[in-house]
Amino acid sequence: MSSKGQITIPKRVRDALGIEPGDALEFEVRGNEFIGRKKFSPVDWSQFVGILADGRSTDEIMREVRPVRAWDE
Repeated sequence: MSSKGQITIPKRVRDALGIEPGDALEFEVRGNEFIGRKKFSPVDWSQFVGILADGRSTDEIMREVRPVRAWDE
């Protein structure tokens, strides 16, 4: 730990957690343990309301979003 209280998170830990510069982290103390994890923001589901209300069937939507495979044709 630095004199400013900063710590370095090893690359293998950053990679395992998917931590990138600018990501928010949260920390917890459990007894003698210090636990850190990537902080996830709650999803704002309001942006998706009505997205499927266009009358298409599930099959039509899936054909649109899935890549075309040679054996599907």
